[in-house]
Formats: sequence, structure tokens, C-alpha cells
Amino acid sequence: MLALSAACGKHTSGHADGGHDAAAACTGAVFDPCTDNTQCASMMCHSYASSGFQVCIQTCTPNVDTTCPIDISGTNARCNNMGLCKPAAPNNCTR
Repeated sequence: MLALSAACGKHTSGHADGGHDAAAACTGAVFDPCTDNTQCASMMCHSYASSGFQVCIQTCTPNVDTTCPIDISGTNARCNNMGLCKPAAPNNCTR
């Protein structure tokens, strides 16, 4: 029982600046999973169908990755030709 209490004691955000605990709630931050624009602080929910995920995004300078925030991989997300930041994967959080 003691081991279970210790394992459940800390919940982190699952965002690039936090841990990777899936129990954290999504906040609408860039790269949080989403199903529509209203779930995003940026009001921009975008599907990356070929990668199999849909996330909150922000715009960037095309092909200049340093204009994108750091994603869950710990590096700047990729800025694609459409001027949209594409993370390696969604933030690890739940809705």
C-alpha cells in the first residue's frame, strides 16, 4: 500500500516543460490534443492526418523551426510550409 501511495503522489503537466503523467488535464496549450478550435487558447485546432493526431497549434515563419515552441520531444516543433508548427507528438494530457 505504501508503494502505491508514493507512485500516485505527483502529477505533472505532460507538456514539454513538465513531466509525462497522462493524468494531467489538457489546458488548451499549444500541442494539447483537441477536437475543435474552442479547446485551444490559440483558437486553432489542426489535424495532422498523416501523423494520426490533431492538436492546438500556432503559426510560425515557414521553414524556421525556432519560431515554434518546444514540443514533447524537448526540441522546437517543426514549422511547415503552411506556416504551422507541427510537433513530434501531442502533449501527454487528457480532456
